[in-house]
Amino acid sequence: MTQRGRGFLRLFSLCTAVNVFLLYKIHFTGNLRDSWRSNYVEPFCAGDIPVLLLLFLVSVPVCEWLGTKALPWLSGRVKLTNQGNGRDGIVMEDGPDGRGVRRRFWKVFGAIGMVWFFFFLVMYPGTAMNDTIYILQDPWLASRQHPILYNMYTYGLYRLGTMIWNENFGLALISLLQMAAMDYVLTYGILLLSRCGFKDWVCRLTTAYFALAPLFSTYAVSAIKDTPFSIFLFYLLVLLLDAGLGQNEAWKDKWFCVRVACCYLGVLAFRSNGFVVVAGTVFVLLFVYRKWRRRILGTAFAAAVVYFGMSRALSPENVEKLFQESAGIPLQQVASVAARGEGLGREQREYLCRLLPEEKWDLYAPCCADVIKWDEAFDRQFLNETKKEFLLLWLDLLPENLDQYVRAYLLNTFGVWGIETRNREQYYQKNIFENSLNLYQESPLPQAVRTFFYRYYCNRFTYSFLSAGTVFWILFAESLYLLCRRRYRLAAVYVPVWLCFVSLMLATPIAFTFRYVFVLAMVFPFALLFPFAGELFTERKKL
Repeated sequence: MTQRGRGFLRLFSLCTAVNVFLLYKIHFTGNLRDSWRSNYVEPFCAGDIPVLLLLFLVSVPVCEWLGTKALPWLSGRVKLTNQGNGRDGIVMEDGPDGRGVRRRFWKVFGAIGMVWFFFFLVMYPGTAMNDTIYILQDPWLASRQHPILYNMYTYGLYRLGTMIWNENFGLALISLLQMAAMDYVLTYGILLLSRCGFKDWVCRLTTAYFALAPLFSTYAVSAIKDTPFSIFLFYLLVLLLDAGLGQNEAWKDKWFCVRVACCYLGVLAFRSNGFVVVAGTVFVLLFVYRKWRRRILGTAFAAAVVYFGMSRALSPENVEKLFQESAGIPLQQVASVAARGEGLGREQREYLCRLLPEEKWDLYAPCCADVIKWDEAFDRQFLNETKKEFLLLWLDLLPENLDQYVRAYLLNTFGVWGIETRNREQYYQKNIFENSLNLYQESPLPQAVRTFFYRYYCNRFTYSFLSAGTVFWILFAESLYLLCRRRYRLAAVYVPVWLCFVSLMLATPIAFTFRYVFVLAMVFPFALLFPFAGELFTERKKL
């Protein structure tokens, strides 16, 4: 192992040790809405230093074994054959007119689609959380909390289906469109594995993973903004991987640029943190693909013009965004101080009591900002009118309450970064929120059949998945591996996901909500194979 490799290995080992150590210090009851007296971080002390050092010394050989033994072993199992023909190591361009590619595409697309469609019939017309119902009731008012383009996408499909048949079919249209779109981008990614030269069994196993794991069929028929956001974000990752493996050829293709622009538009339109993801990704790409800076900037500019133009045209003038949605973590940190009632000046106390009655601050739940910001007594309009005053208050309290701020931050985010941190609210509900819109689940399948398959799709074993923190830990290892090998174009593929991670670390309202990072489940099988993609593609080109 080179000196550069050892340096990256030590960095990863240190981050792993710190991660485990911080989780060891967190006391969590399992209920996100429990008070600050039940969920807390144990005080840090000098005795923690030997514990942290021991964790680091243990993680170094474990990480070294993964890098020097496990990865080479896995590489040998997924590598293409030396001949490069036959059933293994197939290329995408076989056949004089590309019929082989299309045939494989429809096989994979159909295999996933048929399984998902059966689940769609089990759960017909799909699932919808409370936010979805609020959008269907009033998409204009809901634009205070959600991007207006997402609201109109949801409301438009619902109204179209209602006019064609009934309300349930309106929700079913959303499910069907999302199923087809997610199936398409996953199939595109699986065929890209084939292009890289991975063996057929790898592609088949990946296909089975997406078809049979209940997590994907559930999100495919869930009318929430996280599903289309993850679809566009995943497609962007696959396109960037295609560009990274294609030796600059991809950016020459105008159709490739159009698809990238559509991904930018989708990421912007379906989540409020989309701007951070797109802007940061474009910034990095300008350095990675210097020759194509004009094309990259033009693609991003086109998507931005369409997004901001449509948002400005559709957004109602009398609806203002809720500041509380982007200030969840500062609000939690201030609440941690207010709940204890110590170190507050007269003016600071008066301001906080104007936001929420003094006795209500004791409700502060360190793992869930919603307990405070959605309390009926919380004055959201006052917070909107005094954004500057709130931020100044937050800064004023910071120096004397740094320890409380750090603890509040850890408790409100540890479900995002903590290795194998789990909670019953980690995944997504499988029903339709109570409503007056005549929306309800009504499967056309016999009750016995529906019950049998519902037990498969909705039991705790089959629906389980790695925690968000575990997948981010794996992605961190692979990002360091690619940087260590100086594969910067391939490392840039992970940039959109890392920007999504950063935005959650800055503004997540709740410690555990897997739907915010559902794209991780889509990326996961590709991430396991990603370190070998460059080597396999190069070897395939030599055949």
